[in-house]
Amino acid sequence: MRQKEIERVRGMMREGGRRKETHTSLAWVSPGVCGEVTGPCFVHQRQENGSAIVLSFNAPLTQVETSTVEPPALPAISGNDEEDNAFADGATIVASEVTPLTVHQVWVATNLPESQTWTFKSAQGTFLGSSSYGAVIASNEARGPQEEWVLRRVDPMASSSTASPGDGNDTVIPGPRAGFAIQSKYGGWLATEDASSSADSRQRRRLVRADAKELTPACIWDVSVQWRFRHAYRKTQRATKVGTSSAASLVDEVQLARSRQGWNAGSWHQYAPESRRELLRAQREGRLAEAMLDRRSKLKSDKYTKVCPPHYTF
Repeated sequence: MRQKEIERVRGMMREGGRRKETHTSLAWVSPGVCGEVTGPCFVHQRQENGSAIVLSFNAPLTQVETSTVEPPALPAISGNDEEDNAFADGATIVASEVTPLTVHQVWVATNLPESQTWTFKSAQGTFLGSSSYGAVIASNEARGPQEEWVLRRVDPMASSSTASPGDGNDTVIPGPRAGFAIQSKYGGWLATEDASSSADSRQRRRLVRADAKELTPACIWDVSVQWRFRHAYRKTQRATKVGTSSAASLVDEVQLARSRQGWNAGSWHQYAPESRRELLRAQREGRLAEAMLDRRSKLKSDKYTKVCPPHYTF
């Protein structure tokens, strides 16, 4: 019986771990660069009162509009210091962040290969598009030029439009506040209509247009993506950087040797002629990484590895 109880507890722990992992992978996080905007995304504009104006798809009317999402209510302050301190923690602050309430507030973003354009697909399988007059539509189930959008990261500290050196798809432009700007094929920025121009400025739904010529606060969007898609993109970027750096050069080897290997006082960082010729030959033959790996193993001189041969000393 004791063994069965232990197995039951272990199964509960494994199930709890899987639930926790699933919950973490579906958490909504902020992308750091444009390339991380992939998969399900939550496009919204945060307001001063904590609520958010969300880019939504009205399925019955087949139109794109905005809806308002209120932040979850925080526990009221009771006056008891111990209870108030228990509520004033990081978990409570995170819980106050706005998240999608329905699937119609989520768009699936896809970066088209070898381009700086994105498509946004609604829960009904239609793509977000724009006409030449600036009308925003989402009625086509196949993507075309009208359904392609250019995504730009907005930084108020940027002086001009610059491309990020770490990501070819990430372009930073100056703007009134930090966020992302979405530009249609016809050059207009995706923006919410001015609430002050409407009859009721407190209306919860506004139409969206893509004919803004200047980058105003109404054109800046906050984007949230699911953690697992951002993590997958960053993992791919790290693998790409490692693959690029694998084509190392002799200069990299010299810098690595100087930074990672210890030297006696007064010694010179010189390569023996035989070692240099071997590396040059390996570079011509396309096996430089393998040759440098062999050379590093021969340079080790502790009791667990080979003693450094005379022609590899410096």
